[in-house]
Amino acid sequence: MATIKKYTKKDGSSAYMFKAYLGTDPVTGKRINKTKQGFKTKKEAQLALSRLQTEIENSGFRQAEKMTFQQVYDLWVVNYELTVKESTFVKQTEQYRLHILPFFGSRLMDKITPAIVQRFANQNVQYKRYREFISNTSRIFEYAMKTELIRENPVKKIIIPTPPEKLDREDKKNFFTKDELKIFLQALDDSSFPKQATFLRILEMSGCRRGEILGLEWRSVNFEDNYISITQTLSRGKNRRLYLELPKTKSSKREVPLDSKTMDMLKQWRFQQRKDLLRFGHNSINRHQLVFSSLEDNSFIELATPRKWLHTVLKQAGLRKITLHGLRHTAATMMLESGLTLKDVSDRLGHASIEITSDLYIHITEKRKRESVDQVMNYLEN
Repeated sequence: MATIKKYTKKDGSSAYMFKAYLGTDPVTGKRINKTKQGFKTKKEAQLALSRLQTEIENSGFRQAEKMTFQQVYDLWVVNYELTVKESTFVKQTEQYRLHILPFFGSRLMDKITPAIVQRFANQNVQYKRYREFISNTSRIFEYAMKTELIRENPVKKIIIPTPPEKLDREDKKNFFTKDELKIFLQALDDSSFPKQATFLRILEMSGCRRGEILGLEWRSVNFEDNYISITQTLSRGKNRRLYLELPKTKSSKREVPLDSKTMDMLKQWRFQQRKDLLRFGHNSINRHQLVFSSLEDNSFIELATPRKWLHTVLKQAGLRKITLHGLRHTAATMMLESGLTLKDVSDRLGHASIEITSDLYIHITEKRKRESVDQVMNYLEN
């Protein structure tokens, strides 16, 4: 319903205005009423009203109610929380809070151009996850298109920048060589802290993720056949709470064989853990007992704690610093260099596909390809 009427301005001259009810916004549920004045003639007011009604028919209420990126994000995030794991929700919304909303939050959606998005992408190429920043930004525009707030997604029109080459070089250094690994494992053997040493040895020899080992329970350790079952992982939820959830992907749920020495360390640690926990009044003989828990309350160990354990060992052993994830890289590198196939390594690491393993360890797979050529030539020549 719309009305056009004549009115008198403060200077005594006449003008026209229109008032129109445009329906209910499908995004917010609000009634949309629009008033506009200052038209010199009734015909001008009628033309403006017709244009507005046509605009709404073609692209929804984007002109009727201007919305900022932050406002659209606030609508989107409510639905997003219902579609992902709690830990994923926490990590992604933190990324929006730190990197995306400070840049786009106050901007009107229909005023964000490809050039503006390109500037955002170029500024963030320094971060390893910059492509994820771009993808997450695109999600908000896609949602705005579905709810008819905008016509097109400006992210689709940018050129994805190329990251500095130094990031790749730094990644490739984040693992031990064979000789460094020997020193590291000897340092664990010599350690007077069995919990820390056992944890780091399992992390290295299994290639598992930190959360997978922190969430490991004794019921998932098979001493007869020498393997551990990865069925859950320790994660960070809302308000920084720690909780157990299903592994990262379907492929992450797996059985990981371990060498006899690592299994022996596990047996010794189980015996020691029971004594330690008993001193604090905890009965650790139950099916859901964590392999690694805090002494005080027999609960989860903070996700950041193993990093301190690693740095202590590295310092004592005189080794260069690598990250906890670097132990996973080391495990994968040693497996590939020892002759395991990409499929074998992919299964042990719990990757969703063999392509992920190949992309991560291309420097090793390329080396293996060169060695295989030499092997063929040696065979032919001898």
